[in-house]
Amino acid sequence: MDLLGKRSEMKTIIYLSIPVLIANLTNMGMGCVDTIVAGSASSVDMASVSLGASVFIPVQLFACGILMVLGPIVANYRGRDVARRSGYVMHNGLWLALLLGACVIGIESFAGSVFDWISPDPAMRRIATGYLHAILWGAPANLIFVALRSLNEGSNMTRPAMFVGISSLLLNIPLNYIFVFGWFGLPAMGGSGCGAATAVIYWFQALAMFGIVYLHPEHRLYRRHIIALRRPARDMLGRVLKIGFPVGISMFCEVLLFCGASLVLAPLGYIQVGSHQVACNVASMLFMIPLSIGLAASIRVAYHNGARDRAGALSAIRSSYALVLGILVLSALFIIFFNRQVVMLFNDDPAIVGTASMLLLLGVIYQLPDCLQVVSAGILRGFRDTGAISIITFISYWIIGFPVGFILSRTTWVTSEIMGANGIWIGFIFGLSAASIMLIFRVIKTCRREFSLMSAETHQ
Repeated sequence: MDLLGKRSEMKTIIYLSIPVLIANLTNMGMGCVDTIVAGSASSVDMASVSLGASVFIPVQLFACGILMVLGPIVANYRGRDVARRSGYVMHNGLWLALLLGACVIGIESFAGSVFDWISPDPAMRRIATGYLHAILWGAPANLIFVALRSLNEGSNMTRPAMFVGISSLLLNIPLNYIFVFGWFGLPAMGGSGCGAATAVIYWFQALAMFGIVYLHPEHRLYRRHIIALRRPARDMLGRVLKIGFPVGISMFCEVLLFCGASLVLAPLGYIQVGSHQVACNVASMLFMIPLSIGLAASIRVAYHNGARDRAGALSAIRSSYALVLGILVLSALFIIFFNRQVVMLFNDDPAIVGTASMLLLLGVIYQLPDCLQVVSAGILRGFRDTGAISIITFISYWIIGFPVGFILSRTTWVTSEIMGANGIWIGFIFGLSAASIMLIFRVIKTCRREFSLMSAETHQ
C-alpha cells in the first residue's frame, strides 16, 4: 500500500477513535457525577456508592466484553460485501443482550451478600445494597445499548454513541439530585438514588440508540431483521459467545486486578489508598485514548480481513501502533512535567500529593505496555482470534502482576521496607509488560496465518 493509502487508513482510525474517546469520557463523567452528588449527601453515601459500583461493574463489564465483538463481526461482513447479514447478527445480538442481562441480575442478586463481610458499617451496607438493587433494573438496557452501539461501530458509525453519551451525562446530573435528595415529591434515596439515576440513564441510552439504528439510512437494508419476532439462532449465539467470552474474561480479570489492589492497600491507611485512587483516576482517563484506538483497530482489521485485503489490514495495524505510540509520548511528557499539578486537582493533602505524584511517574512506565496490549488485543479481536486473550490476561495479571505487587507492597521479602502503593504499581508494570509482549507475539503469529491464507486464496 502506498503512502497515500497509509495516511488514509490513519485518518479513518482517528475519525473512528475520537467519538469513541468522547463517549468513554462521558461515561467516566457520569461516575464522577455520582461521586460528587453522593458526597454532597454524606461521606457514608459516597463510600457506599463506590462499594456498590465495585460489585456491579466487574460482572457488567464481563457481559459487555462479550457483546463488544459484535462490532468486528459486522465489520467483517461489510468487508466481505455481505452487509445484509448484519441484521441477522444484530437480531441474535439483542437476544444475547437480554439473556446476559438476566444472568447479570441473577448473579448480582447473590453478589450483594458480599457487603456483609466487606463493610462493618450497617448504614454503608444498607445504602450499597439499595444502590445495587436500583441499578440492576437498568442492566439489560445497558447491554442492549452496547449491542446496538456495536452495530454502528461495525458500520464505521461511532458518532451516535458520542451524542448519546453527551446527552446522558447532561441528563444524569439532574436525575442524581432528583433521586438522591428527593426532589419533586419523590422520596430521598441518598446514595441509593445514584443507582436509580443510572438505571434510568441506561434505558434512555438503549431507547435512543434503538431509534438511531432503526431510522438511520445506513441500516435500512436490515432493520426489519433487528425487530423480527423470531427465536434466536443457536449457531450464531454460540459463535458470538465463542469469540466474545474470552474478551469478557479478560475485562473481568483486569477490573478485579484494580479492585484487588485497593483491598491490598486498605490496611496501610488512607494515604496509600487515596494516593492509589487518585493515580488510578488519572491513568484511567489517559487510558481512554489507547482504548479508543484499540476499538477502531478491531473494526478496521475486521473489515480488511473480511475483504481479504492484506495491504489494508497491514496498514491498519501499523497505523494503530504508530498512533498509540505517538499519544504515549505526548501523555508521558505531560505527566513528567505536570504530575503534582494534576494530583492537586483531585486532592491537596501534602502526603497524598507526594505519594500520588510518584505513582504517576511510575505510570509513565506503565503506559507503554498498557498502550501496546490494548491495541494488540483490538487487532486480535479484528481477526476473531480472542481465545488467547483471556489466557494471556489471566497469566499476566494474576500469576505475574498481582503477586509481584502484593510482595512489594506488603512484605519485606525483596526490599528492606514495604513499598505500599509504589509496590502495587510496579506489579502493574510487570503484569502489563508480560501481557503486551505475549499479545504482540500473538498478533505476529495471527498475521502470518491470516496473510498466508489470503495469499493462498489470491493464487487459486
